[in-house]
Amino acid sequence: MGTAMGAALGVSPFLGTAAAAQSSTAAARADTAESDRIAAEFIGTAEAVSEGLALDLPALGDNPSAVPVRVHVTETITDDIWCEELIVLAERNPMPLACRFRFSQASGAADVAVRLRLIETMHVRALARMNDSRVFDTRGQITVAAGGCGL
Repeated sequence: MGTAMGAALGVSPFLGTAAAAQSSTAAARADTAESDRIAAEFIGTAEAVSEGLALDLPALGDNPSAVPVRVHVTETITDDIWCEELIVLAERNPMPLACRFRFSQASGAADVAVRLRLIETMHVRALARMNDSRVFDTRGQITVAAGGCGL
C-alpha cells in the first residue's frame, strides 16, 4: 500500500515496520540482550530496587494477542514524590519495549493497564523512575498458550 493511499485510509506510514515485527511470522529473540540494554539505559546511574512497583499478570496467557498486564507504583504518591516515567518490557519479543508512560506531579497515581502481544512464554519486566531519581524494577513470568487456543 503506498504512503498516499495508506494516509487516505487513515493508516500511518510509520506503522509498517512495527506491525511487521509483531506479526505472527516474527520470531522471538534468542536472548534478552536488547531488553537488558533498554532497561540499563532507563536505569542509568541509579540503583534499581525491587520494592515500590507491582506487576499484575496472569500465570497463563491463553490469548497471546492480548495478555492483560497491570503495573502500579505501590509507594504513596505525594506533591513531593511522584513517578515520572514507567516502561513495560516483553523481554523476548522482537521489539521488547512494549510501552512507555510519562506522568506529572498532577497525575496523582502511576497505575496503568495494557494488553500485550507476546510471541512466546517469557518474562515481562516493568521499571518506574521517580522524580527523586529512584528506579523501581520488577518482573514476572508468563506462560503463553500456543496459538491462543488455551490448554
